[in-house]
Amino acid sequence: MRPKVALLARVKVGKRYLFEAVKIKNGNPVEPDEPTSFYLRYSQNGKQRIEAVGSDLSRAFVAFQNRELNQTRTRMGLSPITELGPARDTSGRMKIAHAVAIYLQDLTDATKTGERARTTQRGYKRAVEAFRDNCGVQYMEDITADILRRHKLYLFENIKKRRHGTKHNTVATRFRYLNTFFNKFGIKMVRDRAPQKGDTGLLNYLDVPREQKKPNTDKYTTEEIRAMLAVADVDEADLIHFFLRTGVRDGEAAHMEWKDIDFKRQQVIVREKPGVWKPKDKEQREIPVEDGILLRRLEARRKRQEPQSHLIFPNSLGHPDKHLIRQLQNVVEKVKENGGEIEGVPTLHRFRRTYASMMISHSDLQTVSDLLGHADLQTTSLYLAPDKPKARAGTRTAFREVD
Repeated sequence: MRPKVALLARVKVGKRYLFEAVKIKNGNPVEPDEPTSFYLRYSQNGKQRIEAVGSDLSRAFVAFQNRELNQTRTRMGLSPITELGPARDTSGRMKIAHAVAIYLQDLTDATKTGERARTTQRGYKRAVEAFRDNCGVQYMEDITADILRRHKLYLFENIKKRRHGTKHNTVATRFRYLNTFFNKFGIKMVRDRAPQKGDTGLLNYLDVPREQKKPNTDKYTTEEIRAMLAVADVDEADLIHFFLRTGVRDGEAAHMEWKDIDFKRQQVIVREKPGVWKPKDKEQREIPVEDGILLRRLEARRKRQEPQSHLIFPNSLGHPDKHLIRQLQNVVEKVKENGGEIEGVPTLHRFRRTYASMMISHSDLQTVSDLLGHADLQTTSLYLAPDKPKARAGTRTAFREVD
């Protein structure tokens, strides 16, 4: 049950001052006309209370969110988090709860402008809130190496293992997010690998958990792709060929429109959909598909698509299908029912690694990196231009074994 906390604005109507509920749309407050101040109304110990939270709507909304959180924690039998109050005490120290509130507001703003994805926002939010609620100290200045080491142990003991993945990698990701949070407030969490005198990092480089990479490339084999195509229906086969021959991300495929397929130039274009979706790192790119197989399948798909849609892979409501993985899972189940086997966890992202593995032998590393839309290029990439003609030649031969 949602905590009953209301955010109210005191507004002037004629000669009177009235309370008006602040509307919240898409998780953000809508500022009323000519507010003078803001208040919270909630029940505590069976009595209704009114609490003044200032004249700034942003700060009032943070107080509203924290009050809601505390109401929920109290109902669950947990201790409420420290109230924000002033940003710093008389000695100039900043409360962790206040720093987290500021950081989360910045993340929310970055999500609105497309600088951060919502999934990224959720990951950072989980990391900083878990630290705030369980680190055992109140002020940013109280954070020490021992506090961070204890938090690492807390995460290992309390994070539930996901169906896929490892707990170690989850903890490593949480610490990576925390490092970004601390940097914002001038705290260096990790010393350099070869620290110099005066390095202010709290933890030694080797004390920080890091993601454990698999020793070999996680990709589909030619035999696995053939097995999937052998049992897939025509729509499922379209999806498999699309991921295999373009190397696009899940979200890129979900938002791909027919106008993004350039049949004349034989290429697929990944680009922003203003107001709806932006590709990772906001990079547009062109992916050549000159072997002809994919384009012929897409032409046939567009003719039989019913009802017609501007999207290539819409869901039943005509919206971007955010669960394309389910189609792949259905195919993998059919493979297993027929006595076949797909090694490891089947994911759509594995097609991206398969694309890279197949293309690298027909192109160069710089070009493949460009086609995949990777932003973290090495310094030498500043002096290299992607060899698109070589990539186009590669697409004519790279997938022959699959066909």
